[in-house]
Amino acid sequence: MNAFDVARLDALARELALSPRQLLAAALQLASTDTDAANTDERRRHAIATVRATPRESEALAALLLTPITSFAHDDIDRALATLWPPPACMGG
Repeated sequence: MNAFDVARLDALARELALSPRQLLAAALQLASTDTDAANTDERRRHAIATVRATPRESEALAALLLTPITSFAHDDIDRALATLWPPPACMGG
């Protein structure tokens, strides 16, 4: 979390009785909901209630969000290319 103020995020999570990962999951839910669907306070309450009701799922979601997805994509691409073009048995003389 190099671009964020970790101390402030931790304080907010504690104030809301959430783990930092649950806070991330709630923020994702807020960001992905239609802003015209309900008022902001109600959307916040709903997002927080959802992550509190599903702690394991929200922790798992946050763990996935924090995973460097691009490195997994590169690994998959490397494996696919290695399958198609295996390295030569002997490199050089």
